[in-house]
Amino acid sequence: MTELRKTHHWVVANGYRVRVTAFALASLPIGLHILPHGHGPGVWALLVLQFLIYPHLIYWGTRKAAHSERAELNSMFVDAVMCGIWAAGLGFPSWISAALFLANLLNHTIARGAPGVLICIMAFAAGTLASTTVIAFHVSTDTNGLVTLSSMIALATYLSLIGIEFFAYIRQLHQVQDSLDQQRTTLEGANAILHDQIGKIHDLQEKLREQANRDSLTGLFNRRYLEGTLERELARCRREGAPLSMVLLDIDHFKLVNDTYGHQAGDEVLRVFGRLLLEHARAEDIVCRYGGEEFLLVLPKMPLDIAFERAAQLLKIFQETVVSYGDLRIRITASIGIAATPGHSDSVEGLIRCADQALYQAKRNGRNLVMVYGDGAPRGGTA
Repeated sequence: MTELRKTHHWVVANGYRVRVTAFALASLPIGLHILPHGHGPGVWALLVLQFLIYPHLIYWGTRKAAHSERAELNSMFVDAVMCGIWAAGLGFPSWISAALFLANLLNHTIARGAPGVLICIMAFAAGTLASTTVIAFHVSTDTNGLVTLSSMIALATYLSLIGIEFFAYIRQLHQVQDSLDQQRTTLEGANAILHDQIGKIHDLQEKLREQANRDSLTGLFNRRYLEGTLERELARCRREGAPLSMVLLDIDHFKLVNDTYGHQAGDEVLRVFGRLLLEHARAEDIVCRYGGEEFLLVLPKMPLDIAFERAAQLLKIFQETVVSYGDLRIRITASIGIAATPGHSDSVEGLIRCADQALYQAKRNGRNLVMVYGDGAPRGGTA
């Protein structure tokens, strides 16, 4: 049975089982019905051929057909015609005729749905018409008790077998549905886990990207981030006709801090210095550790005179700050160079170069000063 389902269309496989069962069950009451009438060997040969051999021949033919499902549906039509012939030929015995018609009606309905009812009626009627045309029409509806009982048993057995078959199919369908529901639940759980993992990967990528753009010691942006951002900020200010100021800061005598107090104390000085810059920056400002003890402030849309005031304020804050490291108290000062667009330069490289030269001038003039590129005299003083 399993092999039939695998190798042929399910209608063919089911049709074979149904046909063998139905025709074998029908042969018993028909045989009992014709037995008392003394029919010759020809009738008995037809009975064996029709109800015991014919189902196997039909299956062999449908299995060889190019379109096995269509061939099986045609064979079912032939089944109904043949049963109509037998019912009319026997004189329409009530129980035998009813059993033959109902079995065919059930088969057609299962295979074709609602259209199968009309097709079965037409096929059965065609068989009875053909039989009454060849054989003189006669009606003999009476059957003896044994034939009636065997017809009832055959019909009940057939209907029970069909019911059992469909119960097995329905149970299998429920099992398949339960399995699909379990797989869907598993897939939904896996999908949720996958989405969660994707979210975590995305967050991790963001963190890694952020870490790649941040200085690990101070938490400020690093030079790598600045290289990708400064050009965009400068272009935006250029489009909007706004200035951009750049403030380059260097901690005074930082090497002496390291040599005197140790590198860990120097790291703490860098952290405090960076925190002060960040605390006094606007949201749109870019605060960057440019390298070593150098820091860079990018001030979009800020003119040179305002940038100088900011730098002078920072200089005063640094002068008043004492860095605590253990028992140590370390004072810091800074030298600051300023350049701005459009007066000093209109390119990133030129602006950095101008700010660096202003910073160099502040150091040369004694440190703890603010110098604007191109000014001949410092704008700050030693504390």
